Amino acid sequence: MKRLKKALETVSRGRVKKYIFKPSGRVVWVVVGKERDYWVIPRLYCSCDDFYINVISRRKSPLCYHLLAQALAEKAGNYEVFNVSDEEGEKLEEEWRKIQ
Repeated sequence: MKRLKKALETVSRGRVKKYIFKPSGRVVWVVVGKERDYWVIPRLYCSCDDFYINVISRRKSPLCYHLLAQALAEKAGNYEVFNVSDEEGEKLEEEWRKIQ
């Protein structure tokens, strides 16, 4: 229940972002967390510690709240879209990697 509440709050605050790189059409989802931004691959992966520890290692939960927030936001159409060039996308990814 705690994850659902956090996910709904994240969506309502507009903290789910979809980056579309042009011309490749590649898509990267980012969920803005309290401490940093997290990369999300829908239904598969999140770069947060909770995903690694409680979803993958301990198998306590099927997903972290970032994955849930992304799914809810996509379903509701409640997310920001950023169209950026592939070149700009490379720079963004470098910055995101530094944060991780």
